[in-house]
Parts: sequence; C-alpha cells; structure tokens
Amino acid sequence: MVAQSWNAPGMIAQSSKSCYRPRGLSNAPPAPVTRFHRRPASAEPVARPARLVDVARVAQLSPITVSRALREPHKVSIHARERVAAAVAETGYVPDLVASSLTSRRTRLVGLVIPTITASIYASTVAGLTEVLRARNFEALIGDSGYTLDGERKLVAAFLGRRADGVILSNVEHADATRILLSRARVPVVETGNLTTDPIDMVVGFSNHAAARAMMDHLAARGHRTIGFIGAATTGNPQAADRRRAYDDAVNAHGLAHAPTLAIECASDLGAGADALLRILERHPETTAVFAASEVRAIGALLECQRRGWKVPDRIALAGFNDAGLGAWLVPALTTVRVPRDEIGRRAARMILDRLEGRPVPEPVVDLGYEIVVRGST
Repeated sequence: MVAQSWNAPGMIAQSSKSCYRPRGLSNAPPAPVTRFHRRPASAEPVARPARLVDVARVAQLSPITVSRALREPHKVSIHARERVAAAVAETGYVPDLVASSLTSRRTRLVGLVIPTITASIYASTVAGLTEVLRARNFEALIGDSGYTLDGERKLVAAFLGRRADGVILSNVEHADATRILLSRARVPVVETGNLTTDPIDMVVGFSNHAAARAMMDHLAARGHRTIGFIGAATTGNPQAADRRRAYDDAVNAHGLAHAPTLAIECASDLGAGADALLRILERHPETTAVFAASEVRAIGALLECQRRGWKVPDRIALAGFNDAGLGAWLVPALTTVRVPRDEIGRRAARMILDRLEGRPVPEPVVDLGYEIVVRGST
C-alpha cells in the first residue's frame, strides 16, 4: 500500500518506505544502536593479581609470617624467607606498596638527589646505598638535579609527595625552600658530598677543600712553582667551588705563580680536559704541573700528553681527584685523591635506617676523610 499525498497540517508526503516526521526534524539516519554481548560461558576467566593469601597458601605459612618476611626479612628464619621467595616467584605476587603505606605509614623508599647521572663517581655511592637499603627491604628513588638548587628542590618535593621515608642529598648548600620542605616533612635527612657544621639533620662525607689543598701541598712539596688548575664551573656547584678555593689558598700560602688564566673551568669529559691543558700551556709554557679536580679531566690531559709525545711527569706533572679506577691503569698511573664514596653511601643508608627504626645516631656529623694516592704521574 502506497501512502497518498495531502496537505494535512504539519505533515509531508512520503514514499511507501518512509514514515511521517514533524516539520523541523532532521532527515539524517538514526544513530546506530550499541549492543552489549554477554561473554560466552566457555571463555577463559580473567586472571586476577596474586594476593598475599595466595603466597601464604603456596608457602604453607600464615599470612602474617609472609607479610613479615616481605617487610622485615631479618625477623624471620632463613627457611621461611626461602619458602616465601619461592612462593612469590610461583604466584607472581607484587606487594601493593600504596595500600601498605596507608597502614604502616612506611613506603620503604628513600630519595637520593645526585647532581648528574652522567658522572661515574656517583655510581659507587649509589651501590653502597642500595646494598644497605635492600638488605632491610628498602629501595632508592634517584633523581638528577642538574647541578641546580631549584632542581634539587623539585626533586625533594617529588620524593616527599611520594611519601619517601628519608632523603639523601649530594650537597650541603640548599635553597631556603628546600630546607623548609624538609623541616616540615619530619623525615630523616642525610647530606653528603661535603661537610658542614650546621646540617639539616645528619651529614656524612669529606672536606673537598681539605682534600684539594692536600693535593696542592703535595705538588708544591715536589718543587713545582707554576701549577695550573682544571675544574668544573663553580656556579651552583659548592664542591667545585671548595676545590677552586683550595687551589687559590695554596697558591697564596706557598707563594706560587698567580694568574687568572692558570685556572680553567670546563666540562667533565676527556676532550675538555685535554683542551684545558693545551690552553694553560699555550698561555703559560713555564707551567710544570696541573691539578685537574676530577679524574676524567686529568685522564683527558694525560692522554693528550701521550698523543703529543710529552713525557709525564718530566715535561708536565698531572694529578686528579676521585680515583674512579681507570687512572690507576694508565702509564704512568695517575696521582689522585681517593674518596670512600661507596662507604659514604653505606653510612648514609645506615643513618637513615637507624633513625627510622628508633635507634640513636651518636654522630650526626661523620667525616670519612680522603687519601692522597701518589703514583707515577707526579
């Protein structure tokens, strides 16, 4: 049957396949209908994450024993720890640290701020730190401040926002905002990388000024009267500033040759160290020794001497700082300042854990010292 046309108010004539619509409505096709399909009964069930009770069932231990083995492994027997470890591996259990922190008020995380992740000297500190933390079931959060106080402040705020149980800083100079954040957080704080008589909480390290001054005294005692210096930019880098100040103090104390162009600031890489040496010798050919206040700069300078056929230490004596490892294997081996960076990391971790676990910290300021390692390059 075909619909007929007429002039009824509000209606329009349509074909046999149409329906009547009031004026003003769109002729667009109706929107598609979304249909929801029930999952077939034969489909595989969605696997749920393993829970603590699953680990306890597989390990055949009580849930409280499993929880203690995961949080405080030193409080359970080694046999129980092994059974729990095997059950965790079998079930794929991952502890819910967020839920755990709500009840225990502990995240078992310690924040560590380092100036840069590209400098190998911080690797041993991180290794010492994590060795101690992991033995007590803690982990480290590591951030790179980019040698800026504001970068340090942002990292401290991020760590505290994640409720880190403690914070370790690779500096003893900080923005006022950083100090305020840490004082209000009421978490244990350890400063490293230098020494201070007025720490935020605790400090463990060595005196960069004293170490650099000792190396300059060594070179002066060898009879060198014109000594060059290669170091990092001192802006925003208190350790570099202390080493440069030690150089200036030694120059004045020993009556050595003094000229602004005897001291060069450069990047921390081999090429920069080589270039800095050449600039010093071009301006001051009478120079007989150069103290590079980092090992990588000193190695770059030594390699440049070898490339040009200059005998070390006959033509020029070279000394470095940090004793990161490679310098001991060069020919001649590099004279350097040895710093116990791995022990700094271990001691900082112990101080944090002692404070968290209610044990007294008898020495809030710990000076681990340094050693002048004399080798063939001087």
